Parts: sequence; C-alpha cells; structure tokens
Amino acid sequence: MVQVRSSDHSYVGQFESLQSDTDNEAPGWLKSLRREAFREFETLGFPTPRNEDWKYTNVASIARQSFAMAQGTGAPSPPMTDLPGLLFSGGLCVGETRPPEALPDSVRVRSLASALRELPDLVEPHLKRQASEQPNGFVALNNGFLRDGGVVHVPSGVAVSTPILLSYTAEESQTPSMAHPYNLIVLERGARAAVIELYGGADGMYLSNSVTEIVVGEGARLEWYKVQMEGPGAYHVGTTNVSLAGNGAFSSFTLDLGARIARNDLSVRLEGEGAACEMNGLYLVSGNGHVDNHTSVDHKSSFTPSRQLYKGVLAGSSRAVFNGKVIARRGTHQVDARQTNNNLLLSNRAMVDTKPQLEIFADDLQCSHGATVGQLNEDELFYLASRGIGPGEARRILTFGFAKAVVAKAPNDRVRNYLTTLVDEELCRYAETGAFKEAL
Repeated sequence: MVQVRSSDHSYVGQFESLQSDTDNEAPGWLKSLRREAFREFETLGFPTPRNEDWKYTNVASIARQSFAMAQGTGAPSPPMTDLPGLLFSGGLCVGETRPPEALPDSVRVRSLASALRELPDLVEPHLKRQASEQPNGFVALNNGFLRDGGVVHVPSGVAVSTPILLSYTAEESQTPSMAHPYNLIVLERGARAAVIELYGGADGMYLSNSVTEIVVGEGARLEWYKVQMEGPGAYHVGTTNVSLAGNGAFSSFTLDLGARIARNDLSVRLEGEGAACEMNGLYLVSGNGHVDNHTSVDHKSSFTPSRQLYKGVLAGSSRAVFNGKVIARRGTHQVDARQTNNNLLLSNRAMVDTKPQLEIFADDLQCSHGATVGQLNEDELFYLASRGIGPGEARRILTFGFAKAVVAKAPNDRVRNYLTTLVDEELCRYAETGAFKEAL
C-alpha cells in the first residue's frame, strides 16, 4: 500500500501522551496493543486510490489534516434518549440514558473504559484478535488511540425487548478533533437484542473513526442499526466486523445522511451452518458529500443465506460508492446469496460507482447480484401531474417511495418509524434547497 502520511508528526506526540497519561491508567496488555497498532499505522499510513478498496474514495484531505484528540466535553442530547444505553462526547462516555424500563440484570452495557476494569476477560480476547486481523490504516489508528467506546453483553438465552442505544456526538471545538471509539457487542447462545449506533455532530471539521466488533453466538439473533448524521465538514470512517455461529442471525440497517466523506466497511462471516444475514442500507447524499459503502459476506459454512439491499439518492455534486463482495468458500453447500444496489440521481452532476462482486469457489449454490443507476420515471411523474400534483412535490413523493422501500425492511417498529422520520425530514430539506427542481 502506498503510504500517505499526516502533514506533521502530531499523531506521534499525542500517542505518547496517551500512553503516559496516569489519570487514565491502562493495563499493560492494552498499552502493548496500542503501541503495536500505532507502529502498524506508521507502516501502513492512510489508504490511497491505488489501493483497490479505496479506488473511488480519496482520503488525502484527512491525511493532510492535523487532528487533536477530543477531550469528551459537552453534554450531548440526541434523540431516543429514553432508550437504555450510553452517551458519548468526542468518543468518550459522558453519561447514560434514563429509560422508563430497565434492562434485565444479567445484560451488561458498559463504556469500554469501565469494561476494561470490570469485564477484562470479555474484552481482552476480542480486542487482541480484532487488532491482529485488520491490516487497515484506519483500524490501526483506532487501536493506537484506543480509549473508550461501548460494550454490550447479552448472556445465553436472554432476550432484550427494547433497543440499546450507543449515541456518539462530536464535541464543539475550535480546532479539528478526532475520536476513535471501539464498540464490542457480544450475544451468547440463544440471546436476542437490538443495538443502535448513532453518530452525529457539529458543523466543524473532525474525524470520527469507529471500529465495532460483533459476535453472535449459536442460535442468537441481533438487529444492528447504524445512523450517521455527522456535520457537513466531518469525516466519518466506520469499520464493523461480524462473526455468526451456527443458526445465528444478523440483520443490519445503515442510514447515511451527513459528513463530507463517509466510509462504511461492514464485513460478515457466516462461520457455522445455518447462519443467516440480511443487510440493508440507505444513503441520501447532497452538495459535495461523498458516501462509500463496502460490504463483504463470507459464506464459510453450508446452508447459509444472505441478502443485501442498498439504495442511494444523490443530489447536487455528490458522489456515492458501493462495493459489495460475496464469497462462497470451497466445500460449502446450499449457499444462497442475493445482492442488489439501486441508485437514484436527482442531478446531472451527481455520480455513482457501483461494483457488486461474487467470488464463487463452490457449485451447489444460488448467487445473484445487480446494480442500477437511473432517474425518476417520466410516466410516474406524468401520472402525478395529471392528479394536480406539482413537479417538485411529485419528485419528492416518488423519491420518498424509492427510499421507503428499503426503510420498511427495518424489523423494529420503533426504530423503523424513527428512520422514516429522518428520511422524510432530509427529503423535505432537499425540497427547500431546490434539489427536486433540478431533478432530471
């Protein structure tokens, strides 16, 4: 990988300061993990477009910028605070929500900082394994500056009826800041839960570089939602790795509404027979925004179905990237994988790069993929016009219908209603800025 370095050596000084910080004393193994990860970052640097996985997303503007570690100041007040969970400012836990109903006593929701003290046997193995498996500059940077994040542990046979919220808000700062949260979600055998990761922030420049590791035990079921609403000057890079045991089920929904550059890497490994995943996503991009979704589903066992549906709406001079990979390993049987990416362009200046991939090493399977890039249907616009609906409103109605088809796949009623509201509000903003008047 061709290296791209920061414009100065501020990362080195900040790293050494973190390692020597006696106010947040870390165990020896964590300091060693940090140091190895930071050395890896110095070797790898930031990815460049010469790396195939980053061909369409240039992060040179991140590499040139000097970011200071966020200090966790401020009092975030995100929506859905009646859900059980944790509140973070600048990547550091600053409080918890106060739900009307409590979680089961056996379910543990902790900040990473407290889990390192209270649950070391749970956290340490996952951190060490994740750090050793990811040759990625952003992941190495996250591990090098590892301080805090969210830990969710649901023991065997326990079902959690209400979603758990991990809410991240960028702190207000006069200088560019960076946060590197690490989330660990573990569901043991037969457990049931839903977790929401919510990322939002101010209008200034900052880097949100998160890593989430998810472990779904045998027969367990997890609904995972990620909502990215960063400010227009923000950079958001999120890496999520999921491991599914036999008959485990994982469903995901990602919604991207903000950031100057947003990159989501979601990798799912179907480790045991009967494991299944369904991955859905929606990105609404406007102005000069850039959103990149990279997915990977690795069918390592037989009788493993997977479904992917990602949709995008692009306005202005925005750009979107979708790269979805499906791998069917040699020796597997009855693999059933479907992947679809649909994009709607509201401007002749918007651009989409879509690249579905199948890597097939087995015969007894069913796999398909498809991608579309298009505009609003003229016949449908004419039909609405014949009913007295103006062009701008007609385009908004059709665009919302396009987006709602994927939002409707969110399994939790309350979360689905929240996502629908966010999408409707964003499309109303499109209408206010004239995006639908410009629509092709």
